[in-house]
Amino acid sequence: MKREKQQWICLAGCCAILFLMVLMLQTSCATSEAARAAKAEQLAMTKAKIEEGLANRQFTIDIERAQPQAPMGIINLSSPYSVTVDGDTLKSDLPFFGRAYNIPYGGGKGLRFKAPITKYGVDSSHRNRHVIYIDAVDTEDTYLYIITLFSNGNATVSVTPRERSNIDFTGQFKTD
Repeated sequence: MKREKQQWICLAGCCAILFLMVLMLQTSCATSEAARAAKAEQLAMTKAKIEEGLANRQFTIDIERAQPQAPMGIINLSSPYSVTVDGDTLKSDLPFFGRAYNIPYGGGKGLRFKAPITKYGVDSSHRNRHVIYIDAVDTEDTYLYIITLFSNGNATVSVTPRERSNIDFTGQFKTD
């Protein structure tokens, strides 16, 4: 009788553990499903804000990393750097690392300027990205900015100045 009681307690304990495991698995699946739905909703909102920003020519890319042509590798940036398109104006607040060929005495402003956009084009033929081509001229140089904007908000900015070496940046589309 005592042995049967022990087996019964053991069986009840195993059933309880099994029940708890199934309950935890169901809760986990429900949580991951909710997380997936929230992530999909966030992605859709980001995509809509990108479309709106491109249509209005009003957007900002917050820059996180720089990759100069010189053999410096990737440089993580700690200060707030950005590129802003505001209608027909390009505001570039970027650091410059690399070679300069013909610049003003003292080094000039580098990639920190506000200038009118002379040429603007958007290629939206790719599935999950837009490529924006911007030509701008300020008092120091002529620039070509190629911004690749992905639907998740990630962005790359490739800057080709006439009087300096090329430099690439990575960052995020600013949603606010």
